Amino acid sequence: MGLTATETKGGMLGQPGSQVELILAQIESLPTLPAVAVQLLELSSNERASIRDLVRIVESDPSLAARIVSLVRRADKAAHAETVERAVVLLGFDAVRNLALSIQIFETFSHRVESGSRRFDRLAFWKHCLAVGCAARLLSEKRWATRGVGGSGDVPNPEQAFICGLLHDLGKVVLAACFPKTYDRVVEKSDALLGGLIDVERELFGLDHTLAGRRLATYWKLPTMIEECVWLHHHLPASTPTKIGFPSHVRLVQMADELVRHVRIGYSGNYQVSRSLWSAFGVPSDIQAELGALKTDLIELVESRVGLMGLDSLTSQEVYEEALGKANQELAQVNSRLSELNGRLAQRSQCFEALQEFKSALGEEPDHEHISRAVLAATRVSLPTVPAAAVAWSPCRSLVVIAVAPRQPAEVYTDLMPDDLAAGTLADRGPTAQDPEQLLSRALIDRLMPLLGAPPGWCQTIRRQGRLLGCIVLAEAPPSSTMETLTVLADWAGSWLYGAESRMTASRLSEEMSDMNRRLVESQAEVTRMRSLAMVGEMAAGAAHEINNPLAVISGRAQLLHRNAQDDQTRRVADLIAEHAHKASAIVNELMEFAKPEPPQPTTWPVARLLSELRAEWLTKASLNDEQFRLVLSDDLPDVHADAAQVRKLFDELVRNAVEAMQDHPKPLLVINCRANVADEMVVVKVEDSGVGMAPEVLERATDPFFSSRTAGRGRGLGLSRAARYAEINGGQIRLSSRPREGTVVLVTLPTARKP
Repeated sequence: MGLTATETKGGMLGQPGSQVELILAQIESLPTLPAVAVQLLELSSNERASIRDLVRIVESDPSLAARIVSLVRRADKAAHAETVERAVVLLGFDAVRNLALSIQIFETFSHRVESGSRRFDRLAFWKHCLAVGCAARLLSEKRWATRGVGGSGDVPNPEQAFICGLLHDLGKVVLAACFPKTYDRVVEKSDALLGGLIDVERELFGLDHTLAGRRLATYWKLPTMIEECVWLHHHLPASTPTKIGFPSHVRLVQMADELVRHVRIGYSGNYQVSRSLWSAFGVPSDIQAELGALKTDLIELVESRVGLMGLDSLTSQEVYEEALGKANQELAQVNSRLSELNGRLAQRSQCFEALQEFKSALGEEPDHEHISRAVLAATRVSLPTVPAAAVAWSPCRSLVVIAVAPRQPAEVYTDLMPDDLAAGTLADRGPTAQDPEQLLSRALIDRLMPLLGAPPGWCQTIRRQGRLLGCIVLAEAPPSSTMETLTVLADWAGSWLYGAESRMTASRLSEEMSDMNRRLVESQAEVTRMRSLAMVGEMAAGAAHEINNPLAVISGRAQLLHRNAQDDQTRRVADLIAEHAHKASAIVNELMEFAKPEPPQPTTWPVARLLSELRAEWLTKASLNDEQFRLVLSDDLPDVHADAAQVRKLFDELVRNAVEAMQDHPKPLLVINCRANVADEMVVVKVEDSGVGMAPEVLERATDPFFSSRTAGRGRGLGLSRAARYAEINGGQIRLSSRPREGTVVLVTLPTARKP
């Protein structure tokens, strides 16, 4: 295989943004989709398919047929299922077809993932994919489930829905298989910060699994409906592009993925819980209760499918080695025939054959790799024995692509573009320079020498509209009879490379616009929250001005009444009036402090000391002992740079909430764990209690101001809101995770002091 993005112990080598195309280039190192899987996909879209067609396809692969029969016995469907046809009768046409397709897809990646990423839970991931497929099938079967969802197009049939859901997360297994060490970091960081896997992938790779999966779907030539579901399943309806071919399929997989993540079947790596399972998709409230009943059906269906598919005993297949061997044999045969024709054709016949070979090797919408292969194949028609290379550079992708064939078969390498090429300094070195020393940079010449087996001796530039797009490099000067062929070939290659660069630029802009649109939609909630806080601040300022003065008068008059009263009853009434006037004034002041807190005065201080003082104070205030309130501090904690008073109030609110949540617990336990995240220059503090926990609908609104799940006599609902506010204005963040009767975990991140 050619040069690829390099992994080190710490992850990807170099900046993630510069490695995107090298990462995507690895997709062609993956196994091609097995022929049986392709036939099963075609069978899914054929309404006239019969049981005989399915049996014929499955029996064409003896290993798959034996697996199907074995799994039928494991499922206790019958003791005498000895043939595939009998298995179809027992399980049903649709079940066997989807079972066979699932096994083919799973085993394509099994051995690569098993021997790669250690933190990526392969079985849990496949269970998640299977669950999404089952959920999509259930939603499609209940066609009323999509009423009011919006979009255009027909509702997918259950089989299409299942396949789209099953394959929606292919990009994750692509990244885990190709870059196991880096994907270990992705999984570890996502789990540690209770975040979203897609954001960590963007941070470490420069792209996420939706784009990697889309490229794999394109490489496998999967149906457009599957490609769009793989690409857009993480979008909300508001951010989904409108100009797509299968909006209903995409919307159904989005709903199915949301449902499975809400039920938490398998491993998706996404800890972010939406505010409402259905409201984001525009589902009317009158049928949301009916949709909620699908959760029970889904769990039962997934459990039955997991056992039937035998995920616990999933084994890998040597698909990649077999496919590569066959491809090499076919390429060797084609090149052998081309070499034989080369000796029999005249000069113009050679040119015609070379151009025809070039065109036939391109395929539809070829990229730089395909064009380089095509140029090299055409060159080999005229020069079968001369070591040759086709070089193409892409400013959009920041890559140099080298197709080289000193011997059969040809190989393709990708490498980062040298600085002198990226700066365009070679564009003015003559239109047809044939001396490699005049055209190529020293770094590129050094790269080509070991590939060609000799120093580059001749090159033909490839240009279009005044732009230098690449060149054809030979180890020695060609005979004059082939000069015209190489000149015409370079002209053709220039047209195709120019078109490929334009398409790549447009595709990159489309992907960036789609991602920006998604981020814009996600940021609208934050903008709305900030506007609400601004309105609360304005209201509090007006209330303080308008209410405090009357309250002062009421309090003063109450004190005067108390002083002049002749009986105890009147004095008690006066004291009560004054007390409640002070409470009303305190509420207004508390509201002002939340909406418009004092600007932080950051200083540098040890977080260990603050947490120790906090624990000592709460041990005296709360009915907790040393074993019930624990403090775990990592060694060599860096100092924090923030407002110490505001951070102290932040943790006071968190501890107060934890203590109140554990009031009736027979064995209360509160643990504060503090560690440093060196990569992000942050200190992470985990506050974990064994209290009553929070339901999903309460967790979603836990940091909303004035929200409280308590009934009469509750507080003002500003505790967690105020804590989140203090963290935000000090450059930190708060994340919550909780389940009923399982306690609550709060992660607080605070900036560390910069080292001099």
